[in-house]
Amino acid sequence: MKKSILALTLIIGSISLGFSQRSEIRDAEDAIEEGKYKEALTELNKAKPQIAEEKDKWVIRYHLANAKALGNMAEKQSGEKMLENINESLESLNKILEMEEDNEEALNYKANLRQTMVQSAIDSQNEGNFDMAEKLLYKTYKLNKNDTVMLYYAASAAVNGQLYDTALEHYNKLLDMNYDGSSVQFVAVSKETGEEEIFESKNMRDIAVKTGEYSDPTQKKTPSVTGEIAKNVTLIYIQQDEPEKALIAIEKAKEENPEDISIKQAEADLYYKLGRVDKYDEVMKEVVEMDPENPSLYYNLGVASEQLGDKESAEEYYKQAIELNPDMVNAYINLAAMTLSEERAIVEQMNKLGNSRADNKKYQELNEKKKKFYEEALPYLEKATDLDPDNIDALQTKLNIYYQLGMNEEAKELQEKINALKE
Repeated sequence: MKKSILALTLIIGSISLGFSQRSEIRDAEDAIEEGKYKEALTELNKAKPQIAEEKDKWVIRYHLANAKALGNMAEKQSGEKMLENINESLESLNKILEMEEDNEEALNYKANLRQTMVQSAIDSQNEGNFDMAEKLLYKTYKLNKNDTVMLYYAASAAVNGQLYDTALEHYNKLLDMNYDGSSVQFVAVSKETGEEEIFESKNMRDIAVKTGEYSDPTQKKTPSVTGEIAKNVTLIYIQQDEPEKALIAIEKAKEENPEDISIKQAEADLYYKLGRVDKYDEVMKEVVEMDPENPSLYYNLGVASEQLGDKESAEEYYKQAIELNPDMVNAYINLAAMTLSEERAIVEQMNKLGNSRADNKKYQELNEKKKKFYEEALPYLEKATDLDPDNIDALQTKLNIYYQLGMNEEAKELQEKINALKE
């Protein structure tokens, strides 16, 4: 008879414990509704020791309350504590989904938590905490590996934080999966502003057009970022003194995207970084063939040709750049500088001359020749300073030419302008 009494006592004790933990879970849920998340966690900690013995329904309610309490706290936190609470919240949600993979409340809260992570990553980046931003973005990617843009953002955050090994790991994953990064944008023109606006979806764009407030619905594809990824990978390898790996990365990117001009540009930039200006020049000519109306490409070819000592080609490229973009200030400045560089050799010859009649005659001839270079360079500088009136270096060079050419009134006026800019 004593054994039966003892067994009954154990059963009653078990029931009592069960009702106790259920009460604590209910109290935790109420506390969450009131925004008292620490109080909710206190109640859940009381229930935790016996939760494994509970029915699925109450285990799910326990983990859902735990996930919400921790996740809501994380929204108002930063740093490692925020990340710790997010991780624990995700663990609870995953336990629910292991038991019930289509649990709507868990799936919805997981989506909410994802938004918290993305916003926290943005906040971390704005604060300069790129390490935390990378961790959050990578964790967001792992929640849904189809969301590859988050891996791309994680790599970018790693680069900004100079976490180059991490960035390489992410970028190489992206290259392995042939990540393109381009997307379709649904746009329409606002009748009020005349400006194009981007809509979240085709459906939203079409609804806006039907209201009569928008017109000209179209869709555009944003550029591929494969070239940018290849370029960043090569720059990291160069910084790590592994140029061969950089070249391999570029070749792989070219194989996957042979028509991507940005990858060819990255290849050219790589050769330039390696000091192989001849190869840079060769690849850049291929790039120009792919995009013959791009003035920046001609300008870059001008710089390369100048470094290779081919001033004739450099002048031609700079002029082609200006023809395509008459406002390209640096092209005018480089043309002026290249023209004035001829002056040095003449000045050296003049300095070597003596005081004989023949030397004096030669001096005058060289001086006239020098003036011609000033006269050729001046129009380029005039145009450059018209476009960029606060460019002190260009103004100072122009002032020196005015003095050399005896343009004293112009020099006086320009000197006053330079003095005012320096104040």
